[in-house]
Amino acid sequence: MKKALTPSGLGLNGQFEAKKLYDAAARKINKMRTTQEIQESCLNILKNSFAAKESFNKPFMGVSPEDIGIITSDFGEVAGPIFLMKKYPQKYKKVMFPLANERLIDFSLVTKEGGIEKFSSKAGQGGKPSITSVMPIIEQKMKNRTLNKKFMQAAKVLSILSTTEKDALYWGPLKAAKYLNTSGYQALLKTMKKMKVKNAQFDSMPPTAQHLEEAVNNAGSFKNSMKQFQEFFKASGYAQNIDLAVTKRLIENPRPGKEKRWGILHYPITAELIKWLNDDKNHAKELLTMAAKELAVTQIYMDVYANQVKYTVKEFKEATFKFGSPSSAPRPTNNRIGFTMKK
Repeated sequence: MKKALTPSGLGLNGQFEAKKLYDAAARKINKMRTTQEIQESCLNILKNSFAAKESFNKPFMGVSPEDIGIITSDFGEVAGPIFLMKKYPQKYKKVMFPLANERLIDFSLVTKEGGIEKFSSKAGQGGKPSITSVMPIIEQKMKNRTLNKKFMQAAKVLSILSTTEKDALYWGPLKAAKYLNTSGYQALLKTMKKMKVKNAQFDSMPPTAQHLEEAVNNAGSFKNSMKQFQEFFKASGYAQNIDLAVTKRLIENPRPGKEKRWGILHYPITAELIKWLNDDKNHAKELLTMAAKELAVTQIYMDVYANQVKYTVKEFKEATFKFGSPSSAPRPTNNRIGFTMKK
C-alpha cells in the first residue's frame, strides 16, 4: 500500500478547491482495493479534516501499526491541505500538487491574493529530507563569501555527504569521515590491516564495499567478528548502540538482496558522523538551521497519540533542526543523511 495513498498514487493531479479535493479523494478511497478498515480510517480523516478539526478521535480500528504509519504519512498529503483550506478559508483558495518530485515540497496552497505557499507533510517526526535540499543555499553563501568562517568545516562535510558521484550513498560517509580523520575512520583502517584485507592501501580512497566484505568474511563467526571489530566499534562510538541480535543475524544469515554484511563496518561510520554533525561545537546544526530557515516552507504534521490524531503546523523559519540517518547496519546505504525539525 506504500505510496498508494499519496496524491499521485490516488491520481489526484493538478489543482483543487477544498470541496472538490474532498469529493475526489473520497471517490478514490471508496474504489480502492484495500481493507474496509483502511477505507473507513481514511474517510474518517477526510471528514474531520474537512470540518477543520485540529484534533479528533483516532479512527484506526483494526488497522496495523505499519498501515497507520503509511496512512498518516501518505494520506496526510491529501488530508493536510483540506484541513488548512477549511481552517483558513479567508486565506487559502486552492491546493496545487506538484507534477514531479520537488525537494521538500508535497503541495502548495494558492492564497486569495494569488500568492503561493509551499508545504511539506509529515507524520510524527516524519521522514528525513536529504541535506541536498539545503546545499544550494549553503553553496551560494560560500560562493558569495558570506558564510562565517566558523561554518566552513561543517559546510565541507555537508558538501562531501551531498556528492552525486556513482555509489554516492556508500562513498559520502566514508569520505567525510576521512576528511575529518575521525576516530572511527582511523580504527576502520586499522581493522582492514588486522583482518589482512588484500590491497589495504587507503591513502587516497577509503575502503570499498569489497574490502569491507572481505574483512567480515575473514572474521568468520559472529563471536569472532565481535572480538575482531571491538576496537572499531568503541572508537566509532557504536559499541554502546549496537543491536547484537541484528548484528548476529546480519553476519550469519543476511536477507538476500536486501541486507549487506559489510554494513556492520559501514554504518558505524555514518552513526559517528551523525554525532559529529549534531555536536554544537561543530556548528553543523547551526548551519543547517540557518540554511533551512531560508527555505519558504511550512511543515504540517499529522501526529497519532493514544486516543487522538492531531495536526501541527510549523514554519521552517520558526524551527531548529537536527541531523539523522534513515540507514542502518543491514541497509547501510538506504538513503542519504538527512534532517528533521525539532517539534
